[in-house]
Amino acid sequence: MVRTELYTSGGEFKLPDGTEYVGAYHVHINRGAMVGGFHKTEYHDRLTPVNRRAELLVQRIMRQLSDDRTQQAAIKSTYSGTSTPSSSGGSGGSSGSGGY
Repeated sequence: MVRTELYTSGGEFKLPDGTEYVGAYHVHINRGAMVGGFHKTEYHDRLTPVNRRAELLVQRIMRQLSDDRTQQAAIKSTYSGTSTPSSSGGSGGSSGSGGY
């Protein structure tokens, strides 16, 4: 899961080479802040927060993404396995990758 289309005008992140980053970024649930407005399969740099405020922002977004994924899994689990809540039989279990 990813929060997309975020923007920094500076003073929040640096690139791996230490230069300040200005531009679009996204926050990946497992990788934190990354260059570009959208996550892609090609290599793209991770961003390092340069102050506590930026660090807390990224942590909050990652926590929200995690909470959203947990909530979606619970909903999926509730509705998989049987056609109606009162049906008998069926495992009531859930399967799925949970990945991209």
